[in-house]
Amino acid sequence: MDKTTVAVVRRDRIVAAALQLAADGYDAVQIRTVADRAGVAPSTVYQYFSSKDDLLVAALHRWLALCEGDAGLPELLSPYDRLLHVADVITRQLWAQPLLADAVTRAYLCADSVAAANAEQVRTSLRQMLAAAMGHRHPTLRQRQIAELVADIWAASMLAVVQNRATADDSRERLAKTIALIARHDAEEGLTAAGVRAV
Repeated sequence: MDKTTVAVVRRDRIVAAALQLAADGYDAVQIRTVADRAGVAPSTVYQYFSSKDDLLVAALHRWLALCEGDAGLPELLSPYDRLLHVADVITRQLWAQPLLADAVTRAYLCADSVAAANAEQVRTSLRQMLAAAMGHRHPTLRQRQIAELVADIWAASMLAVVQNRATADDSRERLAKTIALIARHDAEEGLTAAGVRAV
């Protein structure tokens, strides 16, 4: 393997180790412990990640890549039903492991400027997953805009759960209501536009 491939493999191993440890909570993820599990020196971890939070945000990005949020989508006809399905599956799967969810979500929502690159990757991945659900992998501009809005609302809802201001079920209900409102608004706009054309 060339140096670039070796670096990618090593980074992936570090992120995988962090994700495994995060299943036991935020405090279980220590740089030295991650390094031991990944088979590298602690200094090597810092070559790739500026801090523990930066590493945990990368772990959340990896988790999203592994999440099967689009399972069952072919049976759902409405773009809004597909959007709700994926958002709901992501939320349920993440909070099925509450210690992991708390660890990676806390790191993501508190990411500093140094961890911003990994945080933006998470936001982009989430937005793309939601947009792809709406548009059968070929979303329109409007669907991408809706996905971006829902991704931001999802993040805000996760913050409420982490801060014990809401439960994961509360978050899922909030997302469902938000998507229903967007669907109703778009339907009303469609009727209005149809009426204008009919005149």
